[in-house]
Amino acid sequence: MLKIDYQKKLTIMDFTGIYENENFYKHDDLNWVDCRNIEGVYGYCSQEAKRKIKECIRDYGPFGIHFIDSGNFHYISELWINKIKQDFVLVVFDHHSDMVKPLFSDILSCGSWIMDSLKYRQHLKKVILIGIDPSQVKLIDREYLDKIYYLVDDDLENRDVWNDIDRLLRKYPTYVSIDKDVLSKQVIHTDWDQGKMRGIELKMILYYLFVNSQIIGIDICGECANEINHLKEIKTDDHLNQSILSFLKKEMKR
Repeated sequence: MLKIDYQKKLTIMDFTGIYENENFYKHDDLNWVDCRNIEGVYGYCSQEAKRKIKECIRDYGPFGIHFIDSGNFHYISELWINKIKQDFVLVVFDHHSDMVKPLFSDILSCGSWIMDSLKYRQHLKKVILIGIDPSQVKLIDREYLDKIYYLVDDDLENRDVWNDIDRLLRKYPTYVSIDKDVLSKQVIHTDWDQGKMRGIELKMILYYLFVNSQIIGIDICGECANEINHLKEIKTDDHLNQSILSFLKKEMKR
């Protein structure tokens, strides 16, 4: 059984400065990781930037909750799961597959990090993609199809797929990665095209994961652009982050 230490269970990774305009994390014992001065990080992560980010989080384990800024930094999840030293499954809420080959094969990107994880992380046994757009399925390289389960926007109640997922969750611990672009625009606005999921659906699936598997850690991305004309969206982001954080903290105490 994986020993989980939830001390200082909240980590904020700040790339754009947006979290300085939000309040959801205040009054929490947290790790603040300032990445604003690291170059070569937006969408793609250069080798030098990757080295610096890994150094910034060197002393932190994969356990607990990590907020990692906008969807352009979703590749940070790959650096967190690299710290897991036991077989596990990865559950990803995302409107995109994040399994598209980048222009440069040796670079980590927000669009390819799951594919990289499957290729290089020996402890990663399966990936479960929840809420992806059907058009994204066609972009997944065939060699990886046997390593994933996926539920598209309109197929979240597919009992056959959930039966297979049930068996996995009971066999392995789970790391969860959430990109808020999986949610409907009626819930939140991100800087990527978005899915159809409602907030209550997200929480119901998270609850199911907590009940049926041992959760190693969770990361959340999908903040909107940190710009003056996005103040309303930033406020909505803040409220949603508070709602998600409160829910997760409650479930972690079970």
